[in-house]
Amino acid sequence: MRPPREEPRMIARLALAVLLAGASAATAQEKGRAPGRVDEVRINAAIKKGAESLKGRAWREFGGRDMTCELVLLAMVHAGVPEKDAAFAGFFKGMLEERPETTYRTALRAMVLEEVERVKYQVKIFECAQFLVDNQGQNGQWSYGEPTVLPAPTPAGRKEVATGPPPPPAGTLVVFSDPSGKPKPPVVQRIAERKQRDGPPCGDNSNSQYAALGLRACHDAGIVFPKEVVSRAAQWWRECQINDSNPAGGGRVATGGGPRPRGWGYRGQGEEPYGSMTAGAVGALVICDYILGTDWKKDDNVNAGVNWIRDNYSVIENPRRGRGHHYYYLYALERAGILYDTESFGRHDWYAEGAAVLLEEQTAGGSWGSVVDTCFAILFLRRATRPLVESRDSKNPR
Repeated sequence: MRPPREEPRMIARLALAVLLAGASAATAQEKGRAPGRVDEVRINAAIKKGAESLKGRAWREFGGRDMTCELVLLAMVHAGVPEKDAAFAGFFKGMLEERPETTYRTALRAMVLEEVERVKYQVKIFECAQFLVDNQGQNGQWSYGEPTVLPAPTPAGRKEVATGPPPPPAGTLVVFSDPSGKPKPPVVQRIAERKQRDGPPCGDNSNSQYAALGLRACHDAGIVFPKEVVSRAAQWWRECQINDSNPAGGGRVATGGGPRPRGWGYRGQGEEPYGSMTAGAVGALVICDYILGTDWKKDDNVNAGVNWIRDNYSVIENPRRGRGHHYYYLYALERAGILYDTESFGRHDWYAEGAAVLLEEQTAGGSWGSVVDTCFAILFLRRATRPLVESRDSKNPR
């Protein structure tokens, strides 16, 4: 049970999400367009204010095994903070002076470098990929990891790779693009990775979902992974998906058909699934399918996870964990929605409803509490995850 002082705020959050969802649909019907539109001006102002709250910090304030350093940079990149900004430049310089040391930080480093300039920093991205390959656990997971030997990159031949998805047709959905409008340069050289060692026997699903984000960034930058690395990761996600002992609806098959809802926990079988791990796992398995050339829309494990999110949906808390890691969950929800390519889970417009909660919870100083939570809020509001090239179609089954 939550402390009594939380109840009024929780009721307010729930009422806000419900009212916004209803108002969004009603307004859409009146104007003859799809529901889910939000106030882009207000969103952009909140993002800018949030980014300003991150400035004035020093790289050396953070570090260790957590993700704060690179997460701040990623949030700044997507908030449109220019590279010449003193705060950004200081963090970026600090990052480049260090070697890949942990899974969280290395995956996020790859994401930052791929967003900033994937051609210029391709060798640095290759180093991130080498860390991820060498630290994959024997069961396909990742733990926090440890530094590895960084060999000289070996070109795998010159071949142009995709530069990113085309912009969506006007009037389809709200996507807050890079404020600079700068297109990504085409990658013309692929670099092959070679696994040098095995990681520990196992890891955890939090590090593993961020490792998948790193794999995607490296892949998009022209890094070629050994197929078994991605296949082993995908196999782990399939094997550790949980048959829910407390499913929504008393054990029935999810409304709307499809695979029975199944989620993920922190480590694997024998746990109860919960929101942040399930949303993160859906995004991770979609990325594995994407790299392997598999249609994730036909993947029963992915669809079972999407059904679990739908049946346990919330934006006011982390499903089955209350307010614990709420903003971490929202960023995972954003990734699941965009990577799977859906604007809604069931009848819920995840972006409009999540944005309403975040706008209500932003402090007067522009933050959402901690530095890490502020970064997650910015990434959600910016819809920072880039859609996968193959996912751009006109279908929206959920």
